[in-house]
Amino acid sequence: MALSETIYRLRTEHGLSQGDLAAELDVSRQSISKWETGSSVPELDKLVAMSRLFGVTSWCSVRPNRTALRA
Repeated sequence: MALSETIYRLRTEHGLSQGDLAAELDVSRQSISKWETGSSVPELDKLVAMSRLFGVTSWCSVRPNRTALRA
């Protein structure tokens, strides 16, 4: 699953509109749309914020088909 699909899936599973997520991350709704269509990618600080918001590890949000490395 691509990052764009993961962002869309997590946003909709949490009942957020693009505008809601944009407000949480202090970005424009258009930025969310671009991330979800794959025409751009979020900056690292936004990925970290989404990971916290959605309760997933950064690793899972970037590489959803891989399991996190274990120590």
